[in-house]
Amino acid sequence: MKKSLAKSSPHVALIIETSKGFGRGLLRGVSRYVRTHNPWSVFIDERGLHDAPPTWLRKWQGDGIIVRAQTPRMAEIAREVGVPVVDTLHQLRNLDFPAVYSDDQAIAQLAAEHLLDRHFRNFAFVGVERSNWSRQRQIAFAEAIHDAGCKCQIYSPLSRRRFRESWEGGQDDLAEWLEELPKPIAVMAAHDLRALCILDACRRVDLAVPEQIAIIGVDNDDVLCDLADPPLTSVAHQLDRIGHQAASLLDRMMAGEAPPAEPLFVPPLRIVTRRSTDAVAISDPIIASALRFIREHACDSISVQQVVRHSGLSRRALERGFAKYFGSTPHEQIVELQLGRVQQLLMETEFTLEEIAHRAGFSSSAYLGALFKKRMEQTPGEYRRAVQHFES
Repeated sequence: MKKSLAKSSPHVALIIETSKGFGRGLLRGVSRYVRTHNPWSVFIDERGLHDAPPTWLRKWQGDGIIVRAQTPRMAEIAREVGVPVVDTLHQLRNLDFPAVYSDDQAIAQLAAEHLLDRHFRNFAFVGVERSNWSRQRQIAFAEAIHDAGCKCQIYSPLSRRRFRESWEGGQDDLAEWLEELPKPIAVMAAHDLRALCILDACRRVDLAVPEQIAIIGVDNDDVLCDLADPPLTSVAHQLDRIGHQAASLLDRMMAGEAPPAEPLFVPPLRIVTRRSTDAVAISDPIIASALRFIREHACDSISVQQVVRHSGLSRRALERGFAKYFGSTPHEQIVELQLGRVQQLLMETEFTLEEIAHRAGFSSSAYLGALFKKRMEQTPGEYRRAVQHFES
């Protein structure tokens, strides 16, 4: 193994794209680790995920590398440097580097649960060709859908001529495929960029999103998700945690510790729900309208009686409908959405429990605290500490 040129701080190369939110999220996690441990001398370029390996890497005299190995050539050059390497992409099969990855199976399971909760019975997956992480998500999503007693259609672009000929041809081909699927249908895209392709294809054949096709992506790239029309629901990674754990693993390896035999997998953070999945695939339009009213106003301190008035049904008829389609009551649906909002605010803000209770529509912080402890088996403070702070 090569010796470091500087004894005081390791020289570390970060071969991570700076052009996308995913890569920048990883870099924030690496930065957080470095700030709280021994400093590193960092080598990094502005780069995209598909850029060629940096020319300086071959002759670089350093101590460790964190890489997103997109191609076998990138992996080969990183290996030839002769220093510890940690991969963070999961693009290549049978890569023998130690690695920290986002958990593709857990991502797909979370997406499937989100769509099944909206009572869809038809499903599809649109992936990214020749990508191991996309294939892992496809397999796990299809298995989760199958386990729920449903079938999942898979779009296979490499077997379709027009997709291979041009981007426009591929989009037309995807549009025709989507048009032929049974409706309503819920589609998981391998990542947010692929989801934008699905949205474009839907517009080409006048398919309504989310009424006919609900779409969920992965990465929760805020710019892409908000740019989409309608805004895109997406699975959010724990990017900071992945970067932090990758840096921690590399630091231990540079100190001589043996790497783990298997990759480390970090579960997704949560689903960020936007309008692209704001639909419920149920046959009763009145019950569907009542559920949508609850979703739009659950955190406005609404009562079940307000839902009754909105629906035009009797309370008993409304509760029968909710029991039939959801196996729960209107009140339970309200509370579930309120607690989801509480979890989001605990994760993303430093608001006091009083402020969170107000924003989530609870009458008091004391009531919220007791309910949260009962449902989650931990206090709001314990939950916040668990999701906001990671082990070194």
